[in-house]
Amino acid sequence: MTRNWKYIALMAAAFPATAAVAQTGDAGRRAVDLERYEEAKSIYKGQLGNKNSADNAYFALGDIYLKTDNTDSAAYYFNQGIANNKRSYINHVGLGKLALEQGNRAKAEQAFGDALSGRGKRDPYVLAMVGDAYVNAPNATEADINKGIEYLKQALERDSNNALANVVLGDAYLQLKRGGEAMSSYDRAIQLDENYATAYMRRGQLYTSSRNYNEAEEAFKKAIEIDPNFAPAYSDLGELYYFAGQYDKALSTFQKFVDMAEDTPETSAKYASFLFLTKNYDKALQEAEEVLQEQPDNTVMNRLRAYSYMELGQPDKALEAIEGYMQKVDQSKLIAEDYEYYGRILNKNNQSEKAIENLEKALQMNNANVELYAELASAYAKNNQYDQAIEVYERKRTNVEPSNADYYYMGNIYMMAGEEKAAANDREAADQFFQQADSTYGKVTEANPTYAYGHLWRARAQASQDPETEEGLARPHYEEFIKIAGADSDKYKRDLIEANSYLGYYYYLKGERDNAMKYWQEVKVLDPANPQAEAALNEIGKSAKQK
Repeated sequence: MTRNWKYIALMAAAFPATAAVAQTGDAGRRAVDLERYEEAKSIYKGQLGNKNSADNAYFALGDIYLKTDNTDSAAYYFNQGIANNKRSYINHVGLGKLALEQGNRAKAEQAFGDALSGRGKRDPYVLAMVGDAYVNAPNATEADINKGIEYLKQALERDSNNALANVVLGDAYLQLKRGGEAMSSYDRAIQLDENYATAYMRRGQLYTSSRNYNEAEEAFKKAIEIDPNFAPAYSDLGELYYFAGQYDKALSTFQKFVDMAEDTPETSAKYASFLFLTKNYDKALQEAEEVLQEQPDNTVMNRLRAYSYMELGQPDKALEAIEGYMQKVDQSKLIAEDYEYYGRILNKNNQSEKAIENLEKALQMNNANVELYAELASAYAKNNQYDQAIEVYERKRTNVEPSNADYYYMGNIYMMAGEEKAAANDREAADQFFQQADSTYGKVTEANPTYAYGHLWRARAQASQDPETEEGLARPHYEEFIKIAGADSDKYKRDLIEANSYLGYYYYLKGERDNAMKYWQEVKVLDPANPQAEAALNEIGKSAKQK
């Protein structure tokens, strides 16, 4: 799906798309599809005493526990399945999935080898589940996904009517951004089972990823029409509305998911994540706290708690929350956004050096996050490391062309460096920085000659090179700013007062009384109680009488 960083950090990281755990027609699998995991566990545990269904039941139970991040219980059921049936090829698949989850690729390969020995290599379900394991492995590489595709194709060669394998194959193609082949696989699954709601949901996800929101909406609604209790379809439909910027509709639709899904901490956690995405930070924090009462080590909820405090403007509480989270979370589960938020929180708490360290880590993990460069540059500037701050913006250019905002912030950094040098009485170095600020702001006026603020920024940079206003370096750009902004005095009032005050003072120093009075009177029009204008006009009046 089309996912921004917040989606990845919260929704996708904690609640990946439901993968297949048992063969079609299975009541337990339907419960899993509905994300009713406790119900599914109950169904499968009831099958453990049945010799014909126990093997798949052990595998399904292990896979549910693996899906809900309970690896010890997952290992228990996979191993029990093998203990119960020495020829349990499918539970060796489970151990392989568990090894992939734990990052032990050699152990995974060995387990898959055991699964595909003997009759396992001819079992379409075993082949499909090995394919599924590779496709949905954490941090799956392109090679992993292609390996998964090969096993899925083998499964379909042995059972061409396997709708579930077609869906997983479509998922694999979708991850490889081969949308046409993904859609063909989902369509094939629907041909095999026209009431396969999951296949319609996957079609909706594919349409969402290509920003075809109308077709996506239709596909999700078709899944709901087939199964009005199909909670995940409401979840995806809500996310679709989120991506489309329809936040109210997104939240009301997602509420339907919550109403239909199992009442578990997992459902509450997903709802809290969605509240955060739709900027309901106070409610997100409340839901997260409730989940953490039952699951104090819930990775995503600890993450969301810290993020929410930051968004609510409580950096002290955010710092306590993020540091607790960073210390106890499995380091392999830290994502770029964790370092980004930690850096932002540290910056707000005036810990610039540690902020820089974490923001740099975030960029190393995701250098395409263009919003992060400004935050990092700000941290460097706050720490008086102006050269490094500018270098950050140069790095950003490799990903995106600078915007007006980038030039503004770069110019501001030069201004800060110049002011520091001026305070140290190093006039030559100060003027060099002020000149660099002016040329940087000049990029804005060159591209947008009628952009009022560009001229205001240039005027300030030039005024800083002429602190006694002897040369009137800032005059042309203050005049241009007044020319552009004067028609909207309400919007630009404060800055128009600044521009007119500068020009009034400049002409007073030059002895041009009429021009000086004109600009100071304009200040009075903008701000009748302005004391500076009052004093200036009185002084000009006195000098006129003396003449």
